[in-house]
Amino acid sequence: MPILIVVALLVAACGARSRATREGRETIARTGTVDLGRLTSAETLLLVDIVRTEASPCEGDLSLLETLEKPDPCARAMRALGFIYRHILEGYGREDVLDQYVARFKQAEAVKLDLEGCPDTGPEDAKVTITVFSDFMCPFCRKAEKVLMDLKEQRGDEVRIVFKHFPLTTLHPEAMNAALAAAAAHMQGRFWQMHDELFGLEVAIDPDAMEEAAQGAGLDMERWREDLESPEVLDLVNRDLKQAQDLHLEGTPTIFVDGMMYIEPLKYIDQVVEERLLVGD
Repeated sequence: MPILIVVALLVAACGARSRATREGRETIARTGTVDLGRLTSAETLLLVDIVRTEASPCEGDLSLLETLEKPDPCARAMRALGFIYRHILEGYGREDVLDQYVARFKQAEAVKLDLEGCPDTGPEDAKVTITVFSDFMCPFCRKAEKVLMDLKEQRGDEVRIVFKHFPLTTLHPEAMNAALAAAAAHMQGRFWQMHDELFGLEVAIDPDAMEEAAQGAGLDMERWREDLESPEVLDLVNRDLKQAQDLHLEGTPTIFVDGMMYIEPLKYIDQVVEERLLVGD
């Protein structure tokens, strides 16, 4: 083949790819879901390439990009775009991004969590429900709770936060006692006051510290001490523990957003909630 024809074919192929990349970038920008200005040129190319080549989580015969090109893209496609974007923003390479994408959008399914009687803040019919399995002695849980409470304050009745006990007693010997102390406060309708007191303690959580927290939470102390020993309070905690074990949870905090396990850095949870509020189910 004459060298001029080879060069012409290469130029045509490069031009077609450049055009496809530009059109893909424009489609992504039109969704309003991500800020391409935060990505480098190489990261933008990676995002466009993955969106162009990966199957849509909504329709298997279309690529994710083809779904996003529709006038009214499905909600899962919009969330998938945000998910891929955030992983690239965090510095993940192509293979890692694809592994996470498949795990989240092709394999994972929402689980039905038993939330009856659990401490919660926000209406039951909130647009987004966030469930957190937590341990009062876990420092990561303390940080997560602050993020979630700040999110609740910003989002108001659009978000419901549900707390489930997951004391990791192999790591934190007093974790079960702290969970029981909070569950006993729940019997008086003052779980969240006790929650704040326990997470706010700057000393080791021991019986004296829990007494101090209970007083700070404004509890009827005599009733609280009685409830601490009651089978009803033990059942509240054990029910959550059983569900955590049934779900094969291994650490805290473990967070679910509308029944889907949250696997991204916690700093992005507001963006995930925003996506669910904007695009629905």
